Amino acid sequence: MMNKILASFALVGGFMLASCADTPKKQDNDAVRERAKTAYAEIKYEEEGVQKADVKDTESAPTIQISNAKFKTIPTVLVAPALTGKMNASIDVVRKNPLAKTAMEVINAYLTNRDYKVVSLESQAQLDEVVDLQSSIAGNDEDLAYVAGLSVGADINITYSGSIQENDIVIDLNASEASTANLLASESVRMKNDGSESQRVLVQKCMQQAIVGLENKVREKLAAQLDQGVQYKVVAHLTGEFTDDQAEEISNMVSSQIRKKFSKMQVISMSRNTYDLMLTVDPAQYEDAQMVYSVFYEDLKDLAKVRKQNITKKLIILEIQ
Repeated sequence: MMNKILASFALVGGFMLASCADTPKKQDNDAVRERAKTAYAEIKYEEEGVQKADVKDTESAPTIQISNAKFKTIPTVLVAPALTGKMNASIDVVRKNPLAKTAMEVINAYLTNRDYKVVSLESQAQLDEVVDLQSSIAGNDEDLAYVAGLSVGADINITYSGSIQENDIVIDLNASEASTANLLASESVRMKNDGSESQRVLVQKCMQQAIVGLENKVREKLAAQLDQGVQYKVVAHLTGEFTDDQAEEISNMVSSQIRKKFSKMQVISMSRNTYDLMLTVDPAQYEDAQMVYSVFYEDLKDLAKVRKQNITKKLIILEIQ
């Protein structure tokens, strides 16, 4: 599928939107906002909506009433290209594409100004690490942004793509929960290129309209979810030589006693030897993934040894020996 997309982009001028991978590894919101000033210079944005735009088959874009739902804790957003599977040479193309960089600057600037923490995948090395982590969980069919979001501790993933179709620029955005990969909302914007403005300016305007529309669809839902607690994904593997009775006892301990320690435990799947769990925890009680892991370590110590395989900000992979 990706090869077909790249081929179509090449035919219409080689315009491909993807994440800007040459951003510094540790970027604060002020730095992101500063880098985005150039991208914003040609965009007139009003807090209460978006201005008139030349959209195909529409005389003007409708005014969007921006949601002002408040966050108790600042949510973290991962912005990534709409790619799946292992990354390949196409990442080198998007790194060097100035339109891709412009698009990323618009997204980052808007989100940071709207009280989000923004993270991105900065290097091929990081992408490779994420793919390796992905493979250890569920093979190569998982969406890259989903596992990457867990790795960096994101609350929400935004994936994006763009193309030039005849005289139109088309932007597609998707937002999903980082912990579950459930789709929250999508937004697609098509803007006509009548030749009066550069491609860069049109990308800015089109992406600006798309991200305003997308964020407005998900903000209230995200604020409500974060009020309920912080989510962690836990994948546990029984690797010891347990009898069926012992395995059942461990399973019961997890699903009954350990469950009580958290605000909510959702069992995604549970077989004899593998547990796939989604936890919602009180951040005042459990500050990070290591503290969540310690609950399994302490509560199962009379039945088995618990060892961590990998712990990231929102993802815990452990062995029960």
